Amino acid sequence: MQTELDTMSGVARVLRVSGGLPSLNQLPRTKTLRIPLSKAAIRTSPPSITNLMQTALENPGIVSLAAGFVDQQSLPVDVSARSVSAMFASEADGRKSLQYGTTIGHAGLRALLIERLERTEGVAGGTYQEAIARTVVTTGSAQLIYLICEALLDPGDIVLVESPTYFVFLGPVETRGARAVRVPIDDGGLRIDALERTLVQIRDDGQLDRVKLIYTIPEHANPTGISLAAERRKPLVDLVRRWSDAANRRIFVLEDAAYHGLSYGVQEPHSLWSLDPDDETVILARSFSKTFSPGVKIGYGVLPRGLIDPILRLKGNHDFGSANFNQQLLERALASGDYDRHVARLRELYGKKRDVFVAALQHHLAPVQANVRWTHPNGGLFVWMTVPEEVDTGFEGPLFPRCLQEGVLYVPGEYAFAPEPGPVPRNHLRLTFGVPSEPELEEGARRLGAALRGALGAAG
Repeated sequence: MQTELDTMSGVARVLRVSGGLPSLNQLPRTKTLRIPLSKAAIRTSPPSITNLMQTALENPGIVSLAAGFVDQQSLPVDVSARSVSAMFASEADGRKSLQYGTTIGHAGLRALLIERLERTEGVAGGTYQEAIARTVVTTGSAQLIYLICEALLDPGDIVLVESPTYFVFLGPVETRGARAVRVPIDDGGLRIDALERTLVQIRDDGQLDRVKLIYTIPEHANPTGISLAAERRKPLVDLVRRWSDAANRRIFVLEDAAYHGLSYGVQEPHSLWSLDPDDETVILARSFSKTFSPGVKIGYGVLPRGLIDPILRLKGNHDFGSANFNQQLLERALASGDYDRHVARLRELYGKKRDVFVAALQHHLAPVQANVRWTHPNGGLFVWMTVPEEVDTGFEGPLFPRCLQEGVLYVPGEYAFAPEPGPVPRNHLRLTFGVPSEPELEEGARRLGAALRGALGAAG
């Protein structure tokens, strides 16, 4: 193999012979070497909607109903400024916030998180005190999800997910070489009967020992906007505990509550975590990216006892601890009441945008409403749309190019389905009302309606 020194010597020889700078064909050629990527890197697919984001950025006239971002005007500039000012009112406190933190997370923030959990679950103060030691602060809930997959999953292991599910979650599962298996949902969320049948089939196939995790988004799920019904929550926890006994080892439920708090005019049921009697089955994952700021990027998990040490060992290899500055900023916002006031404004903002968007869909899609249906979420940021099976909503299907011509974007629903079992449905769309303004939502619905009329006419 030619070394860097050999290459430089060759360049010098060419310079001496030619009396000047060499042309490109005079330079010595070096061998292109293969990069020995890990199997995990090779099997990890590129992000599924990167091109969508690029298209939106490059075409400012497009109405993007695709990106699941927060409203730019909703970001808490004043709240953050007050928190930072309070942090730096004392030179000593300022220095603390600028120093490294701990792997598990800032103690004051973790205590506040558990106090809030006690209030939202309606239990006496101090009831969950022990859980502070099992609460880890992460760089958004995405890091927690990755750590959980890293701690639990080996190639060939099985994760049961809602059908459809949050497509970003499928990435770490794929990276670990595990199998994501779909379980049907309905208007009440994950179907408990379907979950049991899936577990029975896996057991009969001799694969029960490979089931490690059940993933659910109980509030206003991404992508459907559907919430898990209150009457299904305790039965879900009980079913998984019973199957853990049958498998003679723990099966976990990952409760991804990223949209907790963003409910519009409805009461949120008890968390799955609060319904776990021995605190050993449910992993609670929450995030402040949607309810506060994605730029601050703070999430947290309340872990079963057996997972806290493995997760912290892995997290120590990631970062020694999430950004201490961001944690203390959030702690100030929570303690002052600014955070709660901000979330109240978000509920008003997004609740109105939800109403505007759903009404616009009803108006502009009226001519095709017999063939198209969509969810009416009670919170969160997403609407899930279903069209006839013969209409492929993917990038190569008839609808997406028509939407581009009309100037509107959506996320093809196929990305939200785990690969097993069987073919992935290709007749769904994920829509979001989070980013566009109310006039843009109205216009986006009009453009989508025009594209749908054309695609359905062509399919007919």
